[in-house]
Amino acid sequence: MKTALVTIGEDASSFDAARKMAEHKVGCLLVEKGGRITGIVTDSDLIKKCLATERVDKKISEIASKNLVGVGIDADLSEAARVMGQKKVRRLVIQKGGRVVGIISESDIVKVSPSLYDLIAQKQALQASA
Repeated sequence: MKTALVTIGEDASSFDAARKMAEHKVGCLLVEKGGRITGIVTDSDLIKKCLATERVDKKISEIASKNLVGVGIDADLSEAARVMGQKKVRRLVIQKGGRVVGIISESDIVKVSPSLYDLIAQKQALQASA
């Protein structure tokens, strides 16, 4: 789990997000408003919602995912992998007492336990075929 969280304001531009991701060498940013985490914007969001639509000047509030998918801080890796597969996401927020305290990604799980990646892929394949 990464605990050095990088945030961006929801009024920032997609350019600001891309620069910040590159500067911090991360694939996502947590979106913040008034000191609260309100969403997440990923490198994939920038590609699909900005570059692919030729609208690279969008505000973060237009492209961020507002429904954060996460698990509690006590969840184990297999539970995290299962949730990723069920919800079709590549990153989960880790929460403690209703606050976001970290992020875990598919690549984090693969580094620790490559067999759990199979669990993620199987869940996503089953849901795609249903």
